[in-house]
Amino acid sequence: MTQANLGMVRSVALVGLLALANGTSFAQITTPQVAERQWEDFSRVQKTLPEGWSVISGDWRVDQGVLVVDSLNSEAYVTFGETSWQNYEVEASVTFREVRNPSRWLSVLIRATRDGTTPWSQVPIRFDTTQLNGVEFAVRTAARDWSIRSKAAVASASQLNQTRRLKVIVRGSRIEGFLDGQLVVSSQLCVDRPTGCIGLGVSGCVAAFDDVSVRHLPPSQASLIVSTGRCEVVAHRGYSAVAPENTLAAIREAIEAGASGCEFDVYSCRGGTVVLMHDKTVDRTTNGMGPVTELNLKQLQQLDAGSWKHARYAGESVPKLTEALKLLKDTGCQPVIEIKMEGISKQVVNDVRTLNMVDQVAVIAFSENVVREIRELEPRITCAWLCSKTLTGNPAEQADWLAARAGACGAKLLDLNFSMLSPELIVELKSRGLGVWTWTVNEAVVMRALQQWGVDSITTDRPDLLSR
Repeated sequence: MTQANLGMVRSVALVGLLALANGTSFAQITTPQVAERQWEDFSRVQKTLPEGWSVISGDWRVDQGVLVVDSLNSEAYVTFGETSWQNYEVEASVTFREVRNPSRWLSVLIRATRDGTTPWSQVPIRFDTTQLNGVEFAVRTAARDWSIRSKAAVASASQLNQTRRLKVIVRGSRIEGFLDGQLVVSSQLCVDRPTGCIGLGVSGCVAAFDDVSVRHLPPSQASLIVSTGRCEVVAHRGYSAVAPENTLAAIREAIEAGASGCEFDVYSCRGGTVVLMHDKTVDRTTNGMGPVTELNLKQLQQLDAGSWKHARYAGESVPKLTEALKLLKDTGCQPVIEIKMEGISKQVVNDVRTLNMVDQVAVIAFSENVVREIRELEPRITCAWLCSKTLTGNPAEQADWLAARAGACGAKLLDLNFSMLSPELIVELKSRGLGVWTWTVNEAVVMRALQQWGVDSITTDRPDLLSR
């Protein structure tokens, strides 16, 4: 570290704070703030960790002026700072010295506890940062469980003994991860702890850390709560956490759990009957093989679609759409039909009409053509366009793009991957007259945050986690 850096203990930071404007929109407020910056430049004569640093696991030592950890066959963590810290920017120079395999990683921890009690969050970089999950925003939710809420690849992989600069900024629920000065991952879902200390972590490698700096940012001044109203809970592929997906058993479990809706996927088999199936083939969820479209109804009904989940579901068959609709009719649990292929919109509408359920069902699809066809065939059926994309631009620009796509297919509802969402985007979409559904969320803490942001419906494998 240079002498200039050692002397820098204060700096001016421009910090964006979210403020709720008149209860309907957000405004960006940028205010110059003085934030103290703390540096840790490990001394060449120092042998032990600095005062206030706590080893959670692993072999950490100061060697030749850098912090080194040997954890080739395990994970290792160290924490420092105060658990009362809320918003901050932390940077470190990081180096892989040995790795067990290219997927191993090192990380900066944020919103952590001193003793490593879960939950806590981190931004790890893998040795091979060109992998799809080369850089992540991850939350350790339990001793062996991770929740990956954002991930991205970087153009260049790390090299042994190459130093890279990792920076993490956390403000309220928003987290940003930078590698070598470039923003790589971001998420609005740093919601597991409102405050926490900082740390470093490694898995399956020997790594070195140096020039660790922390800049304290002003506390968040405004709540992100936009709505405390009702949020529908839709069981994903039925109550698929407990029963085999897309079966009548999973639908019964969803009704019993009190889900607001029950989502399931449909294809047309050979002969034209619409049946429940998520994949193009039956291979994963039945004891058969082959594309759904090449098997007739009799062949499908002879398959076992339940044993793969549990022996008690042995003999569950592949249901027809009409069977699923009959089971849900007048239960108060809305059928949400995801159409997985083009060319079957008319048959789906006919099945719904036959059972006099046009006012009870919803149809969703990634295909704009499918959504447009359903709207034209039967305008009374609720429709949502599914989307899972990385959006660019500010929230207003993102909302403009989504609104244009929804308008092109006649949809007033968007069903978006939860990782796309922010409170600002939801406000912008609703100001354009669009409803916002989201999928697939299986953590209560994330569900509660999305509900507070104003999401209208959450699709989940665990409808028991959020009461109606």
